[in-house]
Amino acid sequence: MVTLAARALRNDANDRAGDVMVSRVLSRSGTWVVLHGARLTSTGEDRVAVIVEPAHPSRIYPLLMSAYGLTERERDVTRFVLQGASTSQIATDMRVSAHTVQQHLKNIFDKTGVHSRRDLVAKVFFTHYEPRFRDNEKRVLVDKPVRGGPWPGHC
Repeated sequence: MVTLAARALRNDANDRAGDVMVSRVLSRSGTWVVLHGARLTSTGEDRVAVIVEPAHPSRIYPLLMSAYGLTERERDVTRFVLQGASTSQIATDMRVSAHTVQQHLKNIFDKTGVHSRRDLVAKVFFTHYEPRFRDNEKRVLVDKPVRGGPWPGHC
């Protein structure tokens, strides 16, 4: 949080006023949060506001794929796998051969340390999303609103 605040504070006159610095961070509890930092200019003093919010799954996905070192095409294949698409569906949607999809899957499995689609889905879900679901279960029990929602474009 301090690094983000420092970046926002260094936001100089060449930057647009009100620019917001954004960072995604894995918290100590193992949940992802998004930090928004902006320099406050209304009083003439050097001040920064930092807002912390739970990270929506759609904001975590690109970060996870980068953390695993996946190429853009491997990220596309992973997204399709997480949505339950078959090899032939992926090949059709990506306009590549089934063999190419299988090669991407082999690379994805190597980079993520899994051996199958099932393992990939389980790793992504239980490592990164399941804690949010558990938190939402607790929130519902005490009549608090749930956090997160469906991926954009999927209702």
